[in-house]
Amino acid sequence: MMQWTSLVQKAQSFIDPANFTIPNLTSSSDRNPSKSSLFRQQFRLPDSQNPLQEITAELILPVSHTSSSASGAQSKNIDRGGNRYAGRLHLSERFLCFSTQPTSFLPSATLATSTYWAGQTNGTGPSGNGFTIPLCSIRRVERLNSQSHIFSLALTTWNGALGKQQAPGFTPQRFTIELVGSRQACERFCDGLKKNLRESMKEIENLRLVVNDCYSEYLLSGAKSKAQSADDPEARPPPDAGLGMLFRYPGDARKLRDRSKMRLWGEYFRENGRNATLIRQPTFHKLIRVGLPNRLRGEIWEVASGSLNLRLRSPKLYEQTLAKFEGQESLAIDEIEKDLNRSLPEYAGFQSEEGIGRLRRVLTAYSWTNAEIGYCQAMNIVVAALLIYMSEAQAFFLLSVLCDRLVPGYYSTTMYGTLLDQKVFESLVEKTMPILWDHLNKSDVQLSVVSLPWFLSLYINSMPLVFAFRVLDVFFLEGPKVLFQVGLAILRINGEELLDVQDDGSFISVLKSYFSRLDESAHPRSENPKLRAITRFQELMVVAFKEFSQITHQTITEQREKHKDAVLENIESFAKRTSIRNLGPESKKLSSDDLGAIYDRYYEVLYDYQQRQKVIEEEKKRQERKKSQRVSVIGPSVDREVGRVGLGPSPTHMDYNAFREFLAATAKWAIADSPGPSRKQSDSGSFRGLGRPTMNKRPSPADHEFMQRLFRKWSTDPDDGLSLQDVVNGIARLKGPRDIMNNITYFFDLYDDNGDGKVDREGILRMSEALLFLSRRGFDGTITPSQSTENLMPGKEEDKLSTGERFLGSVSSFIRRCFEYADPTKKTLEAEKLAETTDNLNSFSIGDDEEDLIDVGDDEVKSESTPSPEGETPGTPSLEPTERKRARSTSEAANPALDPNNPLHITLPTFRMVVLADELLEQFFDNYFPQSFHLSEQGAAAAQLPSLSSNLTTFSNIGAAKQQPTSSGPTVAGASGGIVPPNRGLRGVLDNIVTDGIRMAAEVKKRMDEAQRELERNALNRDDDDEDDEDDDGHHGTAPAIVGGISSWGAGAYGADPERRSVRETDRDLLEGAEVVNIRGKDDVSLLDDKDSHQESSSGQRTAAGSDDKVVSKVVEFES
Repeated sequence: MMQWTSLVQKAQSFIDPANFTIPNLTSSSDRNPSKSSLFRQQFRLPDSQNPLQEITAELILPVSHTSSSASGAQSKNIDRGGNRYAGRLHLSERFLCFSTQPTSFLPSATLATSTYWAGQTNGTGPSGNGFTIPLCSIRRVERLNSQSHIFSLALTTWNGALGKQQAPGFTPQRFTIELVGSRQACERFCDGLKKNLRESMKEIENLRLVVNDCYSEYLLSGAKSKAQSADDPEARPPPDAGLGMLFRYPGDARKLRDRSKMRLWGEYFRENGRNATLIRQPTFHKLIRVGLPNRLRGEIWEVASGSLNLRLRSPKLYEQTLAKFEGQESLAIDEIEKDLNRSLPEYAGFQSEEGIGRLRRVLTAYSWTNAEIGYCQAMNIVVAALLIYMSEAQAFFLLSVLCDRLVPGYYSTTMYGTLLDQKVFESLVEKTMPILWDHLNKSDVQLSVVSLPWFLSLYINSMPLVFAFRVLDVFFLEGPKVLFQVGLAILRINGEELLDVQDDGSFISVLKSYFSRLDESAHPRSENPKLRAITRFQELMVVAFKEFSQITHQTITEQREKHKDAVLENIESFAKRTSIRNLGPESKKLSSDDLGAIYDRYYEVLYDYQQRQKVIEEEKKRQERKKSQRVSVIGPSVDREVGRVGLGPSPTHMDYNAFREFLAATAKWAIADSPGPSRKQSDSGSFRGLGRPTMNKRPSPADHEFMQRLFRKWSTDPDDGLSLQDVVNGIARLKGPRDIMNNITYFFDLYDDNGDGKVDREGILRMSEALLFLSRRGFDGTITPSQSTENLMPGKEEDKLSTGERFLGSVSSFIRRCFEYADPTKKTLEAEKLAETTDNLNSFSIGDDEEDLIDVGDDEVKSESTPSPEGETPGTPSLEPTERKRARSTSEAANPALDPNNPLHITLPTFRMVVLADELLEQFFDNYFPQSFHLSEQGAAAAQLPSLSSNLTTFSNIGAAKQQPTSSGPTVAGASGGIVPPNRGLRGVLDNIVTDGIRMAAEVKKRMDEAQRELERNALNRDDDDEDDEDDDGHHGTAPAIVGGISSWGAGAYGADPERRSVRETDRDLLEGAEVVNIRGKDDVSLLDDKDSHQESSSGQRTAAGSDDKVVSKVVEFES
């Protein structure tokens, strides 16, 4: 029969892809964990381990030593073999694992195949078999002589051979593994095993350190018998087995039959290895179910949970951590000190400084190694219980496994793991005990009132300690399903009494009374003495593991996935409300919907960016062929789920790259110009963080200097990044109550690098670049030319340009005006300045050389009586070369803006004046710029409310004025009104601007007008009298061409003079630094002649009149 079985296994091996494929690391999907993660969960391995090889195999154990009559027959016993177990053999970087469960972790394996173990930990269940042996504990590997189709390996371990003292009659541990598969698959597995064995030899010293701290080694190596002999000089003290060695273990050792249990475990260790080389057979699980002996309890917890494998990787980590952070303080340490005296006060060990000191050191060391969790309440209860049976180092590593693997999320800032398991527990109660569930609901009794402390403290605070430790014995082996089985059994046993309760108080009282009587007989009135001997706790364990045996790890996993989203949404909703409530006074400027949208998008982008960075780092390591070896074996698990606020510690700051992605999801101008995937409407609803972040659905963010300045402006500390508070404060200043002056000031402050209220020449250029950058994707209808401005140009269909083209002209005008009104940065002495003022005004000139920075006007406006000399272009002054140079130098001296070597700057009032002088720029700062940050629909609707700047005289008020009735003499608003009278158009706007206080422009115009006329007279050597000059000035309309004049300043890109129209029509060429010469006739010059000739300006402004001569408009735009 055995031969037939071998033939069947051999036939299956030929079609088994596991024998031919070397698995690679696979990434996890949205819901299913990776194969590497499942591999580590099943065998309780450190995060650095991955499945490298696997093959079908058969484990052959030797015959029991007690059944062997002579030690010389051991070789025959091995060859003949004892118990045989078929399963799968797995190889990782540092461990060799065997499981009787047919699980596979190949990339080609299905999820069902990888999770076939259904929660049976360590590769086995209560009736299974397996082992997890460190490669460094394997002393020798031999291939046995066997048939050609059988590949047998004999493994000899270091079990019991590492210590200086060995028990009499010591026999090394040896067992056989038969590989089932093709010869190529078997040799491939052996090659991998050989390679990893060589690399693991350097860890033998770590194994020696760990094994010497195990009480089983002390018990079986003969050291205990020598220690009992006081005269033996080689006697060594027993290893630390917890505070119980000093303050007695809980319970009565005689009633617990501790000596009998110790003998049973000693026999099992001799037959199946101990500590690191332990082989788990069905007897192993039976011994755990009946309870562990006190001095071996800590070691068995360590072996069953896998923390021994973790400690083996870095045995001195605990001591090194304490030494590294000695004397340092943290918030977690402060919280630890508050709870030290509240940790199991009923146990004598924690009423002494010895116990308190141990507890303090373990909690402090873990808070430093896992700073994300730090310290959480109820952690002190669990660690105090561990320290009764374990040393400090053992408790330190077991705490890490507990928090990261066994009950993830229980001890975190949000406690999402505990809350999730409460929902799972309630669903299981409803399914298994529907009558009790309906009664609790009708009575409004909250089950979580009593079940939450059960799960959070692992029943330590609910049951007497001696019984709580019995629950922990099974919990560390079989996993968190034990907590649910025990909880359901408690409700089932007390079901009749619980059906009579009507409130939470009586519900708690019934269960509290039950826990206090766990050591009493479950059947005190029975005549059968065996039934009377059964205690209530024994009854509880039988009900838990018999009646609720259908509750498996797979059941818990499915229920967790079912309720996970609802629980996390509740946690995140509470966290969101709390966070928004604490954002500070600046957040009051935004609506609650906008604040919610910012919160959702902030964490959505932050988690998305964090996850992509993790993927990039993993890919980089893979390409460099680096092993995924962790620097520290303690810390957040690499398998833990991230990407949601409710899952625990959240990242608090985003760096510049994450900020770019946030802006790209908020404003379309922050999206890169390169083509990329279209952005999904991820902000259509509240961010819930379901599954993994949508890494491939986001647009590619741009990277512009404006975004860098915005990042530095918003962040309180650029090195730390932007917090949620910083982002909310930054957006609140822009999207708060509409105020154009605030927006203009904010934009100016972005480029005020020194904070002195000045922006230099380079800053002006960067401002213009930012305006173009922000406007390159359109304005979404937030910027539209007013109707009154359009009426200034009737019959000119060919001159109607798009809003974007008009805005280009506005930016060009913005650059020009900034340099026109800029102030010199280096101020001379007051005496020199006063002496040069008169000469500068009299010699003001605008040169015609192409190298001039700005040339925005005619070199001269010809009169009818002055013919042009032959060979000269009309409009070109006939100056000698020396006179040209003299005029140029005089002009540069008069206007520093024309000299690139002369530093200049603009101030905030000047910047405001330039912006408000242009209709599109005004609408840009009043509407588009704040509204370009798209948050929520309700916030967008609120943005349409009237602006706080509506009382100012701006271009946006023209349309509003036209809607006012014109029945009987409309009243013109005063200086503070800002309302443009009907039918006044551009002239009315300019009148109100002057009356609003911006009279400085008129003064500049006056002085520049005089300087221009004086320059013309000097350049042409004319001796015309003052009357001819006034007549010439009145008929040829030089005022509209004057730089800084009111007409040219107010008209902007739509102005009534030919120079401004030429800027508008050729804006694209101007932005590329080209020189455009546009000659227009007299009809083009007199746009306002037909429409406004009957209206005389009361404020002294001149209207451009018709002329027969052609006006030459020459504009030179500088390169930005």
